Amino acid sequence: MSQSPVPTFSDPASPWVLVLLPVYNGQRFLTQQVESILNQSGVSTHLLCRDDGSGDGSPGLLHELRLRWPERITVVEDDLGNLGASGNFSCLMRQALDLEPNGLGRANYIALSDQDDVWHHDKLLIGLKAIQSLEHARPGAPALVHSDLRVIEEDGREIAPSMARYQGLRPDLSSLSAQLLSNTLTGCTSLMNRALLEKALPVPPEAIMHDWWLSLVASALGSRTYLNQSLIDYRQHASNAIGAKARDKPVAFKTIVHRLFDDRHGEIFRLNARQARGFLVRFGGELTARQRLTTWLASQLSLPFPPLQRLIYRVLRRL
Repeated sequence: MSQSPVPTFSDPASPWVLVLLPVYNGQRFLTQQVESILNQSGVSTHLLCRDDGSGDGSPGLLHELRLRWPERITVVEDDLGNLGASGNFSCLMRQALDLEPNGLGRANYIALSDQDDVWHHDKLLIGLKAIQSLEHARPGAPALVHSDLRVIEEDGREIAPSMARYQGLRPDLSSLSAQLLSNTLTGCTSLMNRALLEKALPVPPEAIMHDWWLSLVASALGSRTYLNQSLIDYRQHASNAIGAKARDKPVAFKTIVHRLFDDRHGEIFRLNARQARGFLVRFGGELTARQRLTTWLASQLSLPFPPLQRLIYRVLRRL
């Protein structure tokens, strides 16, 4: 993807978005990603970055990029050490609430970014139009927009034009019950309003991942929409923290007994239940009666009996 020259300042007349970019051993692709973010069409951007204890040249490269675009990049420097991917994002989200870069004021819109992708030039402009439509329908409520991704090799060659189809996902599912079972949000595509960030923070230890927690909050207490178009080139390489994988083939069971007591999903069910309990404790008073029942049901997925776990799972899928 060809890039036009990156502006050296933010246009105060344009809407602006604060982009959170955590870094960990991301030297190889970091410059290309930063340029794709700073080069967004029709939208001014400011980057808030934090290195998570990289062992490569990422800290030095971040310093160089900040010197190159001092008005467009802020780098968090602290002594917290390695927090992991979710912890690094959570740290940046907390910082985002108070940051006022270059007199622009506090951010009304915040986007999450990975360190090794490439954003299409109109990613944020398309996202802003969608999220402002949500805000118009529900003023003051948390709002979240996310999109599909184009999956690429390290060198930019296309693997799949749609990650949703490649993985057999249903990212359009936005109900609370769907989010309690599975994270349908790819965090690096997300654009949220300030109301969502204020409501969701702090991300609790019960959360499986930061973006999953954001997804739950938006589904239960606000609004969200999925854009069925690829707005990011999602790079696959050996160091991906999660990555995109083709759809799994179904498991063939030898007997009914094997199928009945299969515990392959036991660990994720237990994590689902823990996260649901944390969500119920935090937001139970703000949920509708149906939402409280749905969340309580998800909290029972940790029951140590696989047939009952799968029964609860099937019930939740129909809610």
